[in-house]
Amino acid sequence: MPDWKVQIKNYFIFSKKESRGIFILSLTLLLLVVFNFLLPYLIVEDMPDFTEFENEIGKLKLLEDAPGSAPNDRTFGQPKAGTDYSEKIKPFRFDPNGLPVESWKKLGLDDRQIKVIKNYEAKGGMFRKKEDLASIYSISTEEYRILEPYISIKPSSPDGQPEKESAQIKPFDFDPNTLPKDKWLEMGLREAVVNAVMNYREKGGKFFDKDDLRKIYILKEEEFAVIEPFIKFEQAPSITKQLPVGLSIALNEADTMDLQQLPGIGPSFARRIVKYRDQLGGYYSREQLLEVYGMDSTRYAAIRDYVTADSAAIRKMNVNTITIKEMTRHPYFEFYVAKSILMYKNEIGKYTDIAQIRDAKLVYDQLYFKIEPYLTIK
Repeated sequence: MPDWKVQIKNYFIFSKKESRGIFILSLTLLLLVVFNFLLPYLIVEDMPDFTEFENEIGKLKLLEDAPGSAPNDRTFGQPKAGTDYSEKIKPFRFDPNGLPVESWKKLGLDDRQIKVIKNYEAKGGMFRKKEDLASIYSISTEEYRILEPYISIKPSSPDGQPEKESAQIKPFDFDPNTLPKDKWLEMGLREAVVNAVMNYREKGGKFFDKDDLRKIYILKEEEFAVIEPFIKFEQAPSITKQLPVGLSIALNEADTMDLQQLPGIGPSFARRIVKYRDQLGGYYSREQLLEVYGMDSTRYAAIRDYVTADSAAIRKMNVNTITIKEMTRHPYFEFYVAKSILMYKNEIGKYTDIAQIRDAKLVYDQLYFKIEPYLTIK
């Protein structure tokens, strides 16, 4: 046999140990091939749930069809520079479902914003929770933040539509302290409610603000929501109340029961004062009560001498560590003002003196003196 044939033959001759190793290696390779082929059938991947995403896309498509919804018209929830939303938005308790155009205007929304909302409703859109109003892209984050505490959505019926219990009410502007009984009935309120109002007035009761109408306990919340925007006081009722001798209320320590000792301050107004105090972080001046929703000069004049504000009790924000999101939760810090303050901090490294924020682009003197008590560098 030629040498080359012998060499080839010898190449394929293995010892018993080598043969065993080749067999094991071949078997392993075969198993890997089979496993790789069967793997897709053995493992079932969980498919992601895109239901919520698809619902959001559907809602966006509804909004895109709305009049005035060109891309360059959209605010995407960002505040507009130079806009004082506390002046523009005049909140009252409301249900956004089916709210008349006139009521949206009373809230402070402009025609373009109202068109978007009405178009959304016309295409079957419905507000089931407060946050749904925030999804209306023409309403900015700051506007929604002001409106949110006043949103009161009626319970839905089994078919998913809002209940229509108050559809028969046809409100018009009225003063609850002087409106005659026949006009209350003409408005469409239930006779039992009207009789309760008349009885309350005959006993000397007065309505000092809109929320005082809730003293009529049989007035349903949905009925109140319909008529609230139309309550107009022709003349503020005189505020008289027998006060304890030496009465002095510390605004930053008082609870709602303490505040109700003051003339013209009922449970509703007391809650507003405490809620605004919590949003501010405390009052440094009693004049800040004039910023509480519904507080007028007459009511303030009646309680001014009986309240005090201790600035030492204020909850301060560290301007060197706070985020823009945290800062804009405070009523005094509009988005772009907060951004200006924090951007200037980045320019100088950090604030070493609170007075340095006066050099931020959007901080003018009047604003500085207003926000300074709530800031610290420690």
